Amino acid sequence: MGSWVELDAYYPPGKLTPATTLVVALGHLAGATSIYDGGGLAPFFPRRGIAADRDLLERAEHFIGQVPLDDFLAEARERLNPQQLHCLALNLLDSACAASAPPAAAARLDRLLAGLGITRAAAEQLGVVSALKDDLSIFPQ
Repeated sequence: MGSWVELDAYYPPGKLTPATTLVVALGHLAGATSIYDGGGLAPFFPRRGIAADRDLLERAEHFIGQVPLDDFLAEARERLNPQQLHCLALNLLDSACAASAPPAAAARLDRLLAGLGITRAAAEQLGVVSALKDDLSIFPQ
């Protein structure tokens, strides 16, 4: 971090925030049209690490339900720094590989990663790293 400004970012109304980008991308991966599911937050909404305040919920609902995917992806590329892009890509890969992921998630994953500027080669490297985190067999007794 280079300055205090990064710690107290201001995001004008109607614009993406980094947290909103994460929620919306996970929603698109799930094929959602809303962040709500049966009266509560949809299962794709991160359960830890992001505070679900009113502003985040309103922005995410707007971007999932009203903003075309290509427009969302263009703004997301502008908004996120490289570290955030890699974190988002890892979360998308992890969600797409989950047992509960719908079959259509693979095609949506490709579109999301491409739209975020993540190349197939970079995604494959991230996938290897993501799979490695769960491979505890590499720690023999």
